[in-house]
Amino acid sequence: MTGPRLVDAVTLRHFGITEHLTVLDHALSGYPLPRWTDAVRSEILAGIGQPDCDNVLAASFLSVPHQIATADLAEVMRIRVALGGGTGRSTEHLGEAESIFLADKFNGAFVTDDYAAYDLARRRLGDCRVLDMVDLLREAVATGYFGPSQAQQVADAVRNSGRKLRRGHPSTFTPGYFKPQ
Repeated sequence: MTGPRLVDAVTLRHFGITEHLTVLDHALSGYPLPRWTDAVRSEILAGIGQPDCDNVLAASFLSVPHQIATADLAEVMRIRVALGGGTGRSTEHLGEAESIFLADKFNGAFVTDDYAAYDLARRRLGDCRVLDMVDLLREAVATGYFGPSQAQQVADAVRNSGRKLRRGHPSTFTPGYFKPQ
């Protein structure tokens, strides 16, 4: 069985701002729980009142956030520090660290549009186990969930909202960018 796909707050907020959380639900539906962690949920809760966060919190398909066991906290903190979180009590990068840890532990994948987290996770998990929003939009096109033009519209909506997709993608999208390769 394939492991879970754990999504960080950046990508959750991208889907939330575009009101296309159903695409994310589709991308996660064939994978076991968990989908997010306590720290990621806390990041979203901190944005209550903002439409993107409110939409994410209303998404029941995310289910219950996974709680990190006490025995695993030291490794999560090492990952957080590697992400630039420092050694203090801050929660900076904690959601990404928990998600990377669980993706590794459960042989799953990590979904993020945070460049530093993507890069660290790729080195730790391998290329095939790290995805971003564009990857999920391409999957939605490949499975027939919607067409390349719709995928482009969702990606453009993220950028038009002032949010940033992971570096490495072109500054302007065309429908062809989302077609299966």
